Amino acid sequence: METNIKRKLQFLDLYRMVLADEIVHPKEMETLYRIGVENYGLTEDEITESVKSAGVSSVIPELPEEKIAVLYEMALIAWADGELEESERNMLRRYAVKYGVNGDSIDELVDFLLEKAHNNTDEKKVIKELNG
Repeated sequence: METNIKRKLQFLDLYRMVLADEIVHPKEMETLYRIGVENYGLTEDEITESVKSAGVSSVIPELPEEKIAVLYEMALIAWADGELEESERNMLRRYAVKYGVNGDSIDELVDFLLEKAHNNTDEKKVIKELNG
């Protein structure tokens, strides 16, 4: 699959996190757009178009660092409105399972990512800490 298409599909998983609590908060959308531009190299127009035409396709990242990055970006979006809903935590858990995280460490990983996102820790530091 073409890398650009793969990245856009991964990005749409982040949009699903915005929708997880059924309330699209402006701060969540702001965070989604920031991540799209900074981490995925998308323009604001590409993000808008992707969101408008969002389907149900999903791509599982291949590298462990990519998996952590997407999960962490989801955690950032979950905290963007200043509140963490159980539906957002559950979605993060589902994606961790989908990405192959061991059942025994799912809750530990989700809690870690949500804590780091709540403190707005730099993504590279989070990835390094988990891989390190």
